[in-house]
Amino acid sequence: MPRVAPRLHHVRCLSQAAPTTVVTSKAATSELKVELYEEGKLAKAESTLCLPETALGIFPGAMGTVLLPRIVGPAVARDLILTSRRFDGQEAFELGLANRVAKGAEQTVQTAMDLGAHISKMGPLGVKAARIVIDQGLDMSFKDHALLSDEHRFPLNDSEDFKEALAAFAEGRKPVFKGC
Repeated sequence: MPRVAPRLHHVRCLSQAAPTTVVTSKAATSELKVELYEEGKLAKAESTLCLPETALGIFPGAMGTVLLPRIVGPAVARDLILTSRRFDGQEAFELGLANRVAKGAEQTVQTAMDLGAHISKMGPLGVKAARIVIDQGLDMSFKDHALLSDEHRFPLNDSEDFKEALAAFAEGRKPVFKGC
């Protein structure tokens, strides 16, 4: 069961294949910015989120001014940062700040656990390589990003997990991955 903090839960499921942030209540400033880094972002529909720094007369640090425009675009980022407007988990989902939204804390945590369990059943070598290519490629040119993708993809063709995936597909069964 995940460790429950009063505002923000970091849920690491099974083989820790899916670090997930779950927002279940009020989340402001650094907690919201931590969430921007996580790959699985789930919000409770009733949560209240905001970036309150400008209302406090201070600069919104902790990378919010860098990350938020990349996720929601500069116009929405300006709205959220410059006005310190509060928004709920449903709007966070609609803006792309959350991958999924659920009602109530228990359903939200269960959704996170289900997501982590699902990802942990995927091929660990492919998941790891995909994370690297997605994360490292964001600031690359398309050509360099494609080369990075090939660097991580082609070596996996010789892995035991790849052979297992092909055999499982041919036999109509689920693969059993070993991470090698």
